[in-house]
Amino acid sequence: MRKTLPLSQLVEAIAEASSIRYNNLVYELQRKKKDVIVLSLGESFFDIPFYSFTDLDYVRGYHYSHSRGIFELREKISRFYEKQYGVSSDPNTEVLVTAGSKAVIYMALRTILCPDDEVIIFEPAWVSYTEQVRLSYAVPMMVPHYEGVADINKYVTERTKAVIINNPNNPSGKVYSKKELKQLYDFAKRRGLYILSDEAYSDFVDEEPFHSMAIFDKKKERVIVVNSLSKNMGMSGLRIGYVIANEKIINAILKLNQHIITCPATLVELYVIKYLDAILKKTFPQIKKLLSLRKEIGRYMDSIGLERLPGTGTFYFTVSIVPSKLSSEEFATRLLKEDHVATVPGLGYGKSLDSFLRVGIGTESPERIKKGLDAIRTLITKTS
Repeated sequence: MRKTLPLSQLVEAIAEASSIRYNNLVYELQRKKKDVIVLSLGESFFDIPFYSFTDLDYVRGYHYSHSRGIFELREKISRFYEKQYGVSSDPNTEVLVTAGSKAVIYMALRTILCPDDEVIIFEPAWVSYTEQVRLSYAVPMMVPHYEGVADINKYVTERTKAVIINNPNNPSGKVYSKKELKQLYDFAKRRGLYILSDEAYSDFVDEEPFHSMAIFDKKKERVIVVNSLSKNMGMSGLRIGYVIANEKIINAILKLNQHIITCPATLVELYVIKYLDAILKKTFPQIKKLLSLRKEIGRYMDSIGLERLPGTGTFYFTVSIVPSKLSSEEFATRLLKEDHVATVPGLGYGKSLDSFLRVGIGTESPERIKKGLDAIRTLITKTS
């Protein structure tokens, strides 16, 4: 009898996405009618009115669209980035829309990386960067959270090909200054490196201004910008992400997109084209309200003695569990099972983050968020 065939060693070696794994546990508890305080979701719940699908060209929506994304949507994205951030792009050749920014980050990495290339990633690092680099047969080189742009030279070798930066950062909320971004760009230019700039939380700022990395690279020679329309609209389930890069890179990503995705969901594209402006008018004020809540929650953390990494953007905190003797995985699991409070272990964001949790504030009321934080504080005390 034939033995069971082995699976791919590459796939078996990568880690499951910790944030998604914990959210799946939440869904299972909720299915059992358990009341879970959800501080683990990577999205914000906005109050958005229903916009009818009946006015859309549903016949067109039943079929494939252009594999770059419908031109009118690319045009909207191009205008949006120029108006908001001063980054110009040709919607014909320098913009591609696909099913979520996560997919296009992977396709961009597969486009620029060769086997055994190295990619510098700053911790805390969004959970999928390292595994997507490994799936590209390359090597992630992690910069611990207590170091930054000024320390990057320590991590460069002759095999370094690219740097990934997440601005604003998920999960710390750090907003990189224009000076830091220019320093990183100048370094990459001297070394001949690509910069993949994940700007999915670009609108979740108020205390510090957001600057796109692409402002330093008008010709897009080395900067690849990835962003998410659905994240900013509070509609992450729509899965609309996009990439802005030079024509050569876009054409290469396009081939991967054609073989893996084909195109975004056409009906969703038509929906976004028709209603994007109206939705953003509803969500942008709610983003400001959410950032105000972030400040309130930060003050509450201070009042109960919870420390965190510095940051003012996004709807996340990276909360320290020191002096607990538990690992972040053990802590988050116990917190969920005993207190029904869902967070994400810091270890998923890098080895230097194993004494932290990611706490999201986009899906619960202030009262329930504070109740969840109280549970974290209590568990730290119990396990110290």
